[in-house]
Amino acid sequence: ELEAELFREDAGRHERFVDVTWPDREGHGDFERLLANPSAVVLVARAGTAVVGLAVGYLSQSAPTRLPVTYGVLRSVYVDVGHRDAGVGSQLVEAFIAWARAQGCAEAHVDSYVANEGAQRFYDRHDFEPQSVSRVLRLSPS
Repeated sequence: ELEAELFREDAGRHERFVDVTWPDREGHGDFERLLANPSAVVLVARAGTAVVGLAVGYLSQSAPTRLPVTYGVLRSVYVDVGHRDAGVGSQLVEAFIAWARAQGCAEAHVDSYVANEGAQRFYDRHDFEPQSVSRVLRLSPS
């Protein structure tokens, strides 16, 4: 459920062709595949018995045009609105970084929307450095 909220809140706001109904149709199966993947990690933060935060990541190998290394890819981080600004997201990211190090990763990568300034500041605080920028040219109004 938290990943579905992130999908709607982040991609739904910053990407005009995203299908915000995808998590309702495919999210459960996608999450089950992640849990079964030995190269993936799902980290949760709890307040009592309630899950209030989630970080999902996986291992990725470099492209054939790059030197052979393993990267940790932080696919998503989401904290319930009522638990933000309490360090939950930072704890999740630090746990992901520790996991990636333990897996022998050379780097940790994360993608975020340029327009999501809060995410940019958050990842800056965790020493993620901008590496590339994807640009879009809109060819149709819809």
